[in-house]
Amino acid sequence: MAHASSLMPAFTLQSNEGLSITGDLDVPERPRALVIIIHGFKGFKDWGFFPWLAQRLSQHHLAVCRFNMSRSGIGDDPETFDRLDLFEDDTYSTQLDDLHRVVAYAQQHVPNTPTFLLGHSRGGGVAILAAADVPRLSGVMTWSPISRVDRWDEATKRKWRRDGVREEINARTKQVMRMSTRILDDYEANRASLDITAAARSLKIPLLVIHGGRDESVPVEEGRLIAEQAPQSAVVVIDRAGHTFNAIHPLVHVPFELVIAAEISAHFAIAEATRRGPMN
Repeated sequence: MAHASSLMPAFTLQSNEGLSITGDLDVPERPRALVIIIHGFKGFKDWGFFPWLAQRLSQHHLAVCRFNMSRSGIGDDPETFDRLDLFEDDTYSTQLDDLHRVVAYAQQHVPNTPTFLLGHSRGGGVAILAAADVPRLSGVMTWSPISRVDRWDEATKRKWRRDGVREEINARTKQVMRMSTRILDDYEANRASLDITAAARSLKIPLLVIHGGRDESVPVEEGRLIAEQAPQSAVVVIDRAGHTFNAIHPLVHVPFELVIAAEISAHFAIAEATRRGPMN
């Protein structure tokens, strides 16, 4: 489906720590809504399905913004984790602040338009946590969302604090990705504001949860739990989909399960934007 659009120059914002938040904003003519895409843990804006998803949504006349969190680990090379020093000290509070800065930038360039957050995995949890403070927000879409920030048992956390660092192996790149205790400190200092299920209960807008029935990273029960908490929610389980809806990086082919997730999301956004109309 052809469409006229204005692919704005890639943007760079400054985080509250003075770090770079890089992104892309695609604005079709007369956009029906603005969708902000939020990547997850060990994700980035150019990973696998994100560029394809942005293009697919823009074919539905949706403006789409995707971006790298300031501590995603991505530096000058958009597809390489060459700033693992930044990744090491990432926190949820940092991610939330980054997201709000990106929302403000995107809404400035797509004014008077309903806004939607679309987060994958950890990004889904971040979307729900951020929702209450996003102006003109008309809905939240989550793909394979986590239902809790605290994902480690007590023994793991004790060892983590004893060692001062936790190491995660990136299955794709084989890199050792270190995490300092800053993320633990952040959670313990901000438990109430980082409670995903409590944030879901407080949502005043519709929530869409799409989860893979074969998710190997985040159990489908987490997606169902979030949907159960939200006052207005719909949950779609795609039986044969894994955590990334069967997409890999690079995206050598587009899986059917990914197309289904994208089309459901697009129609959800269009329906809610149409129902709400222009926003000031």
